[in-house]
Amino acid sequence: MGNRTLIERMRNFLIRPAPSPPPEIKAVHGTPIQTTGESDVRAGVPVNTSPGIVGVSPAANAALASAAVWACCRLISTSIAALPTNLFEITPDGKEPALKHPLYRFLTYSPNTMMPMQQWLQPTLLGLLLYGNSYTWVDRMDGEVVGIWPLNAARVSMMLNLDGSFSYYYSDARGKAITFTDAEIIHFRLFTMDGYFGLPPLIYHQQTIGLAAASAAFATSLYANGGRPGGVLEYPNALKQEQIDRIRDSWQAIHGGPTNAGRIAILEEGMKYSAITIPPEQLQYIQEQKFSVEQIARIFGVPPHMIGAMDKPTYASVEQQSLEFLRYTLYPYVRCLEQSVDKSLLLDPQYSWRFNLDAFERGDIATRYASYAIGRQWGWLSANDIRTREDMNTFDGGDEYLSPLNMVAVPAGQVPPPPSPAPQPAKGVSND
Repeated sequence: MGNRTLIERMRNFLIRPAPSPPPEIKAVHGTPIQTTGESDVRAGVPVNTSPGIVGVSPAANAALASAAVWACCRLISTSIAALPTNLFEITPDGKEPALKHPLYRFLTYSPNTMMPMQQWLQPTLLGLLLYGNSYTWVDRMDGEVVGIWPLNAARVSMMLNLDGSFSYYYSDARGKAITFTDAEIIHFRLFTMDGYFGLPPLIYHQQTIGLAAASAAFATSLYANGGRPGGVLEYPNALKQEQIDRIRDSWQAIHGGPTNAGRIAILEEGMKYSAITIPPEQLQYIQEQKFSVEQIARIFGVPPHMIGAMDKPTYASVEQQSLEFLRYTLYPYVRCLEQSVDKSLLLDPQYSWRFNLDAFERGDIATRYASYAIGRQWGWLSANDIRTREDMNTFDGGDEYLSPLNMVAVPAGQVPPPPSPAPQPAKGVSND
């Protein structure tokens, strides 16, 4: 199938007529939704929706405006998206790349005609990080997969039908509603209460993220007012409304904004200025900002030093936290992606789609070479195995596995054979 055919098919998908719109959904996130009304029952029972469907889609944009949220989402999504992937076939001897599988190219190189692998994985992970759910449309033509496309999680709502199946309603870029069956969608969810819908971090932690946004807004407002707290101008006599407005506008024009900070004020006829807001040092503004960043790092499971939130990190602590980041933060997302793709696309347990987590060690040549040396010494890596991992050509004779001389393989429960006697010198030959 040519690229033009696939592009035209994608264009038709974007502009095809919309089906009947789903019933109006009013949801409390993180809890099952029950609706009343006969029209709702005929259409299906809503299970849950992504935040954008209930009118709070700007929450993602507002959250990403926080440097800490942006750093956490960028770090996790781009780190996993940079990993190489492979599709394996289970064989009697172990596993080998399934080069002849029809999905091999889609799952290792390019999921569709417009994106490399990284550009599908990154928005998929971003949906998981922000909304707790991520969706991929599997485009099929005559039963054959012709493309795998990421969907914006903020535009997807999920419905549980009366027959037990699921329907997904997607609002495309033109505002048209498109209905997908559960066979057309790969639904990724990591942290869930019911197994159907993932818990959205933006909803559960909106106060924590909102506090960081409010702190930034406070600093912006403070600088916009010349770095001075708000206050009142006191006048001993009564003023008309026109005089009040003129004085306020004149004061703001002269002293408002960061470029006017520090300008000298001249007050006439007994007028005096009194500050009425709490100074930033009394609000512990700097400490509050640090605490907000640490809280956001906890939400996403990111070590603070990886987003620049640790004052004086030591090498030992950074190294340990980096290992914990790989083990406890990245690996759950990796397994979520792998298992969801295996279940929805591969269907056959003979095949498995896997990320190569060893790629994280590519930048640490000392650790990588040390592990190769151990594997080669103890006989579970050959020279060609190592060269293949390093993207180097193999050579004849490089498939041989070594065995240490001091190791004797003996089945459990058996007594090892006695050592061979030392060789005796030939007769007539002196040892002197």
